[in-house]
Amino acid sequence: MSLSLSSMSPLSRRKRQGGVGLIEVLIAVLVFALGILGMASMQVKAKRTSYDALQRSLATSLARDIVERMRSNPSNASLAIFGAVDDIGGGTLTKPKDCKANTCSPTELASYDIWEWEQALDGAAEQSGDTNAGGLVSPKACITHNAGVVTVAIAWRGYAGQVNPTGSACGEGLGLYGTGEVDRQLVLVSTYIEEV
Repeated sequence: MSLSLSSMSPLSRRKRQGGVGLIEVLIAVLVFALGILGMASMQVKAKRTSYDALQRSLATSLARDIVERMRSNPSNASLAIFGAVDDIGGGTLTKPKDCKANTCSPTELASYDIWEWEQALDGAAEQSGDTNAGGLVSPKACITHNAGVVTVAIAWRGYAGQVNPTGSACGEGLGLYGTGEVDRQLVLVSTYIEEV
């Protein structure tokens, strides 16, 4: 004799369904945990990408800043001082005569502008404790000047590096940007400044 579901009493039907088993609960918890891990991983990746974009924006702004300083002081001697900048960053320069508090010659102003620019690269104005909070990570900057053509190169350590960028050797070989310089990021700005 076979029993159909309609011929069973409501009480015996409930006994056969049995409710949610432990395996179903474990599978649901596993799926939920994988979703949370995926979201956390995505958040970390988004934060790193956002920070890289912030660093690139800051490097571009700093490159434009030094170009404008050079445009406002275009004497031959000043441009020669600007054009001799090679691998500065990390507090390598000593403070020259303060041109904000004193009258300076064009060459003294160029030296002061380079020192102040290095401070901005390092984020020294936003220093908190022993770390520079507002600058680039392991910055190095180089400026070349040749017959009025000025090229500013700024290198820093990024998160998403995969290959050493070309266009300038600024910062290379210093051991700051990982094996093969793969974490080295680079911004190049070229312009023409007429010498006076």
